[in-house]
Amino acid sequence: MTSTVPSTHSPGSEPSVEDLLEMARSVDSSDLGKARSMVQQARVMARARRDPQGEAEALYRLAELSYASGLNNEAFAVALEARDLAHQCGAAKSEVNALNLIAAVQYQAANFSDALASALAALELYRTTNERSSEGLLLNSLAVIQHSLRDTDRAIVTYEAALMANKGQDRPDLDAVTLANMARVRADRHEDLLAVSLGESALALAKEHAPEFVPEILARLAIAYVSLSALDRALSCLDEADSVMRDRTARRVALSPGSVVTVRTARGDLYVAQHLRDHALREWGSALDLATEAGMTEVALSVREKLANLCKEMGRFEQALRHQEARYLLNEEMFNRGTDLRIRTLQIQHDTEAARQQSEIIRLRTTDLEEMVGQRTDQIELFQVEALQRVAELAEFRDTDAAAHPVRVGDLAADVAEELGEDHEYVDRLRLAGRLHDIGKVAVPDQILMKTGPLTATEFDVVKTHTSLGNEMLIGSPSPVVQLAAELALTHHERWDGTGYPNGVAGDLIPLSGRIVGVADVFDALISARVYKHVVAGRRHQLRGGRPRLAVRPARRARVHRGAASPRSVAGAAARPVSACMTHSPTSWARSSIGIASRPMRCAWLNDETAPNTPTAKNIASPSGTRPSRCAASMSRHTSVA
Repeated sequence: MTSTVPSTHSPGSEPSVEDLLEMARSVDSSDLGKARSMVQQARVMARARRDPQGEAEALYRLAELSYASGLNNEAFAVALEARDLAHQCGAAKSEVNALNLIAAVQYQAANFSDALASALAALELYRTTNERSSEGLLLNSLAVIQHSLRDTDRAIVTYEAALMANKGQDRPDLDAVTLANMARVRADRHEDLLAVSLGESALALAKEHAPEFVPEILARLAIAYVSLSALDRALSCLDEADSVMRDRTARRVALSPGSVVTVRTARGDLYVAQHLRDHALREWGSALDLATEAGMTEVALSVREKLANLCKEMGRFEQALRHQEARYLLNEEMFNRGTDLRIRTLQIQHDTEAARQQSEIIRLRTTDLEEMVGQRTDQIELFQVEALQRVAELAEFRDTDAAAHPVRVGDLAADVAEELGEDHEYVDRLRLAGRLHDIGKVAVPDQILMKTGPLTATEFDVVKTHTSLGNEMLIGSPSPVVQLAAELALTHHERWDGTGYPNGVAGDLIPLSGRIVGVADVFDALISARVYKHVVAGRRHQLRGGRPRLAVRPARRARVHRGAASPRSVAGAAARPVSACMTHSPTSWARSSIGIASRPMRCAWLNDETAPNTPTAKNIASPSGTRPSRCAASMSRHTSVA
């Protein structure tokens, strides 16, 4: 069968970029290879004609075709390139589309927090244009992500905003999708009557304007009816869904894997309600196979949980255990995918900007403007540090105080280094590098970082990986600041006695920078509130310039001279109860806790082989042979851990 491709250009003339993209759009549903070839031709033509807006649109279309082909990594990389180029040339529509596609890839990788940020950026940018036809679609995508983050209240509000945005746009198909998604949220909240009402409204619209969604809407209606014990209504919905799918198959119309999986899952729920457990196992097993084949990891997790619980109820404990083990492996796979995607994002952004800046340096050097080259080189380093700092803040972007933590640690570490007599160049470098010490936390899942209760041993092991992951992200850079940051990321949780992580190194084997930032990190954790802890008891510090006030009080600290300090005197200075330490300013606390006597003297803990352990929450709060202070006992896990 030959396809007819519409053509807007005159015979014998070369098609324009817009013509090629339109022709590719007309064949992408039947021939992805041909569509890709046309889009690549459009990109080459746009670049040759110096048409950056056309090239940005072609890049987005390439990313979209890669996503449709299941090549998510390729789609993600090309979409990032399309977004950056569109931003540079002011092609807002292409940038919105690229951001929305980036959010879709991040969502599929279960990287929900980054997907939320991308979707919000797409919506905000779209609202700056004069168009409104797609606002409801963008709001719907945003609400889906909020639902996956279990923020159901906000998801419902966003869905309602999507319905309002659709008014006057003549998009009943979008209304059907939005109402169906709202019904799903209500069902998850066990508001089954509302779920049925919304589902019936969605079904009426879908039958006329979006028939491809009818089977899935019917299946979700059936699940709501099962929860209401209206089993006859549930059976009627599922029979209708099967009939629609058979009809579409007979007409050779493609079926969405998600629709088939949802119908089979709902049929299994009905069988359980009818006490036909073997039938339910068969339906859920079929749904699991389809979800696994289609790469629907989140759905597969849900079905595995249903199978595990049902096998347990039936006394088939070995099968239940196998399903639970498979769920664990799926969770690990989702975590690894999300981590890989975050690291890949950082690498792509860094490589793209570095290549652009390097090209500019080469251009300047060819014109003998060496002074400008030096300035541009400094700008590259500053940009690199700023970009990495923004990535580091992503891990804790929900917590305003935590997001400022890296900056405070960098500033405090620089102050301590200055007190130690380090040169100004090192102090300035440490101030910037210290802000990146926790960059590896960008790869730690939100549910662990934002957990309000104690961490399990497994969760704590995941948190520990932020040191080595941060080092992997930063190592290999030619920038001295980033090289120092890589060293800090790896060593700021090592301890003088070798009990730290990740490598358990001890004493002078820990770099000076790591020891300084370790002290600064602990101190800032002690005086900062988090979702999992309050501020340690004691006088709150005044702020100066957005960080703790820095002042030295030599009369309140032990004077320890190089070569004359005994371990006992240093330990006594360091082991002062935390409540007493909190009456000091950050610099005086750091200096006294590491045994600094005066500015020219080096830190005893940082240089003396006989010095005691570094000031973890334990050895700061409790001197040898004394009972730990009450405020030390109340300190949270992160004061000495992360």
